[in-house]
Amino acid sequence: MANRKGRYHAWLVVPKDLRRIVGKTELRTPLGGDDEEAVKHLPGAVAQLQHQIALAERQVG
Repeated sequence: MANRKGRYHAWLVVPKDLRRIVGKTELRTPLGGDDEEAVKHLPGAVAQLQHQIALAERQVG
């Protein structure tokens, strides 16, 4: 979880071999400005980001 300018984000680095497919070097999802709410939403947000990476892995083979 990263705090940027008072806003929290879930953040994952995209593996190098998947960056061409994903089109990004990292994935981020906003979690809001309240730290308690951000912590509450973090597990679901990370799961969603990991799902995006898993879909890219399937495309690779």
